[in-house]
Amino acid sequence: MIACAAPLLAACASDLTRHRGTPLAELARSLGVCAATYATLRGGRVQAPIALSGCADGPSPPTDAIFQAASLTKPVVANAVLRLVLSGQLDLRAPVSRYLPRGYVHFHSVLARRPGDPSDLMDAGALSRLPLGTLLNHTSGLPNWSAKPMAPDTAPGARWQYSGEGYMLLQAVVEAVGGQPFERVMAATVFEPSGMRDSSLTFPAAEAARTQAGQSGVLSPRPARFESPVAAASLYTTAEDYARFLAAFLADARLVATAMSVPVPADADLRLEWGYGWGIERTARGATLWQWGNNPGFRAFAMVSPESGDGFVVLTNSERGMAMAVPLAQEVLPGEHPAFRFRMVG
Repeated sequence: MIACAAPLLAACASDLTRHRGTPLAELARSLGVCAATYATLRGGRVQAPIALSGCADGPSPPTDAIFQAASLTKPVVANAVLRLVLSGQLDLRAPVSRYLPRGYVHFHSVLARRPGDPSDLMDAGALSRLPLGTLLNHTSGLPNWSAKPMAPDTAPGARWQYSGEGYMLLQAVVEAVGGQPFERVMAATVFEPSGMRDSSLTFPAAEAARTQAGQSGVLSPRPARFESPVAAASLYTTAEDYARFLAAFLADARLVATAMSVPVPADADLRLEWGYGWGIERTARGATLWQWGNNPGFRAFAMVSPESGDGFVVLTNSERGMAMAVPLAQEVLPGEHPAFRFRMVG
């Protein structure tokens, strides 16, 4: 998701907490963020979305503007997986081979995923050593992205290692269990029950007019246009839709409890853990769930408190837009947020 390392993941370290206390409109102007929308939750209730622009040569986007949410796709996919777990169709302890007995076709490019595109096969033997749950909490040992034959870097369960490839494997599992294309399963399992009317996993051509173009940096890859669903990164959504997703998630105590049930250390110094689909930040005020999103030309962030039901999501079309999450967090969830000092967020 960026230029500094892997194609779809930012790993450039930066402490964003210096932006605390800066008014959002002022921050958007200083960063040159031309389009941003955000929505907050108070007590689990979605508040009206707000749009703003930091560019003088253009109007603010509509409040129902559609953005690439990048890795904010992952909690949505995890939600579908956990719903299938709670309905008895999946077992987090089971090997992936139970659901993909013929193996898994691993494509070598995120954007080239059609028959005949470069790929390799992870056979059932390799999948038999991967518990399903390790894909959700990034302990599978699989790399973030790979253009080589797929194999874990470390033994499954040995340590936390962020992996987009793990979520692509989850996509294949969801399709196999659902018996339908991935987008249809996601629509029936998450989008429709959550009231996400403006969300899709491929470019929404019918809504192109309100779909925002990304602003990539000089050395960054050009923004991608997703024509095939990518479980790790291709969600197109509005701030209000994603807030509806957060509200529906928080309203389901079993989903929240399962997501937080077996946390693993992600950064011991910052007291950051990872659950099934969410980062978990623990401070004196309790636990918050969070996820960042970095695609070329886009930045996004979401954070919620399961205890209070307060939270927010912010979507931007700028690679400098992540900083806008910091003053929002202070407004909605006051206090320290070590997530903004995490090495992969800046």
